[in-house]
Amino acid sequence: MSKLEDLLAQQEHLSQQIEDAKKLQKVEDLKTVRKLCKAHGFTSNMLKGYLAVGRTRKSKAS
Repeated sequence: MSKLEDLLAQQEHLSQQIEDAKKLQKVEDLKTVRKLCKAHGFTSNMLKGYLAVGRTRKSKAS
């Protein structure tokens, strides 16, 4: 392998490790949020205004 190929392989390996670490962090953060919500009695409706924008509710058709 040339030096360039070796460095590109290392870069790919590091990118995969970064993605895995991000996924693990998300899981741990979600566990923390669930634990705190349970401890303090928060519900999803109580937190709805503080959550990130993403999914929107569909209005009911008449």
